[in-house]
Amino acid sequence: RLYMRMLGQAYFNGKPEEKQLCLRSLKMVLDNRRSGRGCDADLEKRVLRGIFDHYFEKMLTAYWGFGKMRNFLLKQVRLSHTDLLERSLEEGRGVILSTAHFGAVEFLPAALSFRGYPVTMVVNFQTPRLKRTLEGLARQANLELLDAQDGGVIAKACRCLREGRIFITELDEMKLWKPTACKMMNFFGQRVPLDRGVELLHRRTGAPILLGLMERLGGLRYQLVFEQPQEHLAAPTRLGPDAQLLKRLEHYIYDAP
Repeated sequence: RLYMRMLGQAYFNGKPEEKQLCLRSLKMVLDNRRSGRGCDADLEKRVLRGIFDHYFEKMLTAYWGFGKMRNFLLKQVRLSHTDLLERSLEEGRGVILSTAHFGAVEFLPAALSFRGYPVTMVVNFQTPRLKRTLEGLARQANLELLDAQDGGVIAKACRCLREGRIFITELDEMKLWKPTACKMMNFFGQRVPLDRGVELLHRRTGAPILLGLMERLGGLRYQLVFEQPQEHLAAPTRLGPDAQLLKRLEHYIYDAP
């Protein structure tokens, strides 16, 4: 972990414009929104460490091996509000579990599959070697990986939901959005057109929708929190589930950037 932080600092020292872009974005979003104060040096330091920790978690997932990773996640990750997940699965239509690049998101699929939950997710493999490594680990963990490059993702997602599996989707992959101009919402102070991917999956399958976020608790401890976003007043129900999920994500990021 320390080694990854050192590499991250060296990277930003060589590319200061990228570091400044991160900090300008942070300042734009959080000024006057966090406990009555804006972005300060302590918060900037913690956010940059969070970026380095994200890549540390990626490396563990890819290279630690099945046994060591399983023991680590079963010991270090606790699940909160699992009753929501259990009740949703009991309906027999699978579960659409929306997550985002928040906290230790890399640990989320395996943390569920190692506990016996049937999990499917879409992956963009960066290299053939990484694909082979992750697919080998996934087979041991009852984790189904769908290669985004193979196409037909929506049909495959519907199939896995009808089989009663948990389908994980990342709601903040904005480069993959197919926005619709007729549905707009306020997200971090900006008006954005909505993607309706989760809504379309829900309409086709009737699968219940949950938000799942992996919080970092410190000391290499984590908590996977489940929510039903439609229960919260901050989520604009008239805009559908995608907007509800984004508003809850916004709340979590304001609370723990």
